[in-house]
Amino acid sequence: MEQQKVIIIGAGISGLAAAFYIKKRKPEAKVTVLEASGRIGGKIKTVRRDGFVIECGPEGYMARKPALTNLINDIGLGDQLVHSGTGTYYIYVNHQLRKMPAGSVMGIPTKLLPMVTTGLVSPWGKLRAALDLLIPHVYRDKDISLKEFFERRLGSELVTNMIEPLLSGIYSGNLADMSLEATLPQFAAIEKKHRSLILGMKSIQPPKQAGTPKKRSGQFLSLSCGLDVLTEKLASYADEIRLNTPVAHVAPRSVTLEDGTVMNADAIILATSPKQFGPLLDFSEAWSLTNDKRTSTASVAFAFNKNEVEPIDGTGYVVSRKEGLTITACSFMDRKWSYAAPENGTLIRTYVGTADNASIVEESDEVIEKKALADLRKIGNIGTPLFSVITRQIDTMPQYTVNHNQRVQAFEDALEKMSGVYACGAMLHGVGLPDCVDTAMHVAEKAAKALTDEERTQTNSKR
Repeated sequence: MEQQKVIIIGAGISGLAAAFYIKKRKPEAKVTVLEASGRIGGKIKTVRRDGFVIECGPEGYMARKPALTNLINDIGLGDQLVHSGTGTYYIYVNHQLRKMPAGSVMGIPTKLLPMVTTGLVSPWGKLRAALDLLIPHVYRDKDISLKEFFERRLGSELVTNMIEPLLSGIYSGNLADMSLEATLPQFAAIEKKHRSLILGMKSIQPPKQAGTPKKRSGQFLSLSCGLDVLTEKLASYADEIRLNTPVAHVAPRSVTLEDGTVMNADAIILATSPKQFGPLLDFSEAWSLTNDKRTSTASVAFAFNKNEVEPIDGTGYVVSRKEGLTITACSFMDRKWSYAAPENGTLIRTYVGTADNASIVEESDEVIEKKALADLRKIGNIGTPLFSVITRQIDTMPQYTVNHNQRVQAFEDALEKMSGVYACGAMLHGVGLPDCVDTAMHVAEKAAKALTDEERTQTNSKR
């Protein structure tokens, strides 16, 4: 029987994970990965310089989501897994770094005293937030924006000063656009069960046991060897990887490259940027995802001698938009990840660009560096960096706008009609690394099962 062929479009984490899982299920199949750019890894990129380990894209992932941890263990990198460090997290608001109140989860208070005493919110803002204990349900099984949900429950001041800086830093989006059901469905479920967010969040916090030692590891994981080692190891499972090979069109069992070459395959997996779904597949539901909102952001990693930076007793801070600064967040990377800087060094990573104003991302490296450094110096005592590394993500961060889940379901239903064509990636079921891996695994298993069924059918027909 002729060897079965699988083509995967896109060599980011989703495509490479799909290649691994296809080979795990169908080792005899030939897996070819096509990548339009000149490198593998997608958003994952690691720079090593003078003892600093700089993650230019994702720096880690949430430990509570097991898909990526399982994959890392499967490929033999489990001994490189490290937990993030812990420490106080701050919000820069009203021209001052202020500690996130103890017990707050994504800005939602669960303890009374820390909330009463915080300087993050005015007395009126605290009273308004307390109305969450009384007001009726806001979410009624119909998708709404995060902004509408949280403001109606907790008031605009708490959202502006606490929730928005945190969530915008995670999702690089505007809360007025972002879907409650697609981004934070757990809060919809909590409100549905408990009505009050504050009471609901409090009920799910584990009780503190007397004599329990303070938690010393953070809720994130990463690889001490650098995340690019993960993508390089995954790439080794593919039979062939073609770089600088853009695809023009996808049809059942065939892929047409931009140079006109047609490649045939028994299964095709799209793991590309969401902006390519429409052009490659050319049906309305794919165009709907392609035309959805995406954002552009940039990060600036500054390497310093340790004595050039005033230390803080935390891992970083986010910045309220009303402060009018260029930077939206700042992480002290060597406090989060001990391997990120040499013993006498400090690595600070700042983020610029918002969903509403990405113009800074288009500026020159010199302008971005200058503005980011000026903002850092407004907030703390910062000296002269040894060097900086600037990374831009242009039009690549998917925004899960209201009714995102419904659009994804319509897309996947339409894709079912294209026999042997599958899709995964950050556009669909989560933007985090574990989400991408989980979706890739399920798609690869679905494709592998179809290949096995087809193989069995052909074998039986020859008998």
